[in-house]
Amino acid sequence: MSDDDFRRGLEKRAEVMGQDFVDRAFAGDPEAFGQDFQRFLTEYAWGAAWGRGGLDNRERHMVTIAVLAALGREKELEGHLRATANTGVSERDLSDVLHQVAIYAGVPAALSAFNAAKRVLEK
Repeated sequence: MSDDDFRRGLEKRAEVMGQDFVDRAFAGDPEAFGQDFQRFLTEYAWGAAWGRGGLDNRERHMVTIAVLAALGREKELEGHLRATANTGVSERDLSDVLHQVAIYAGVPAALSAFNAAKRVLEK
C-alpha cells in the first residue's frame, strides 16, 4: 500500500471513530510493538475498505456493526457503537440492524449486541 492509502485511511478513521481515537492509536513510540499493526489497519481497513466508495459512512458503519455483532466482538462493537454519532447511524438504525443480526446470526448474538448498545447509549 502507499502513503496515499495511509493518509486516506487516517482521514477516514478520524472521520468515523474521532480524532482522539486515532491519536490514542498512534500515541507513543512509533517503533513500539503493535504500531506497525496500527499502520496496517489504517492502510487496509480504513484506507482501502472504508475509503473505497460505493457505500457511504452510515451504510458501511451499519454493515460493520452487524458483522461485529454477529461475530460476538463486543469490545470492537462498543467502539463502533460510540462512533455512530459521527456517521449518522440512529438508534432506530441500530435496532433494525440488530434485528437482522438476530434473524441471520442468531438471537444470542443480537441480545449481546443490544446489551452493548444499551451500555453505550446510556453513557
